[in-house]
Amino acid sequence: MDDQLLWESDVVDWEKIGVDAYKFVIEQAKERLAEVIKESHAVTKSGMTILLCYIATLSGLSGYVFSEKFSITHETDLTIILAILIAPLSIYAFSLLFKLIYPRDVFFKGSPPKEILFKEIFEGMTEQEGLKNILLNEIERIQDKIEKLGKSNKKRFSQYRRTLKISLFFIAIVIFIIVQTVYNQS
Repeated sequence: MDDQLLWESDVVDWEKIGVDAYKFVIEQAKERLAEVIKESHAVTKSGMTILLCYIATLSGLSGYVFSEKFSITHETDLTIILAILIAPLSIYAFSLLFKLIYPRDVFFKGSPPKEILFKEIFEGMTEQEGLKNILLNEIERIQDKIEKLGKSNKKRFSQYRRTLKISLFFIAIVIFIIVQTVYNQS
């Protein structure tokens, strides 16, 4: 990650902390990062589910509209108005869905060696201090990934909730159109 870290440790006497403490923190941080990544995948999967429901619903509605059973009469003016409302609503919902499922920032659980191990990290330090310095840097990097992905997830959860509300409204309109049309034809 080339950009600035969102979080940096405020530990001043990092040399006094034991290696085992650093390893414990890294273990916990990796578990949390795995959870945040899992949340991100869940949002994407949910977006895909809604998208598939949209495609199925629109396919069914289109099939019905172009079937012989559907005829436009003066009694179906409300149906036509509602159908016209579906178009912009669908476009908006599809744009939200594509934002949810479009490839987003990818955060890997580990760090590449070139970002962990460099000569400045050991300059003027003992072997033990150098190890602690590496571990502290990795802790900061993992926390940074958690922060960035957490922000992204929060934004995507908000988009998901909005998409879900629109989807439920959309499905209600489609059901109303179909029931209204069937009722008017009988």
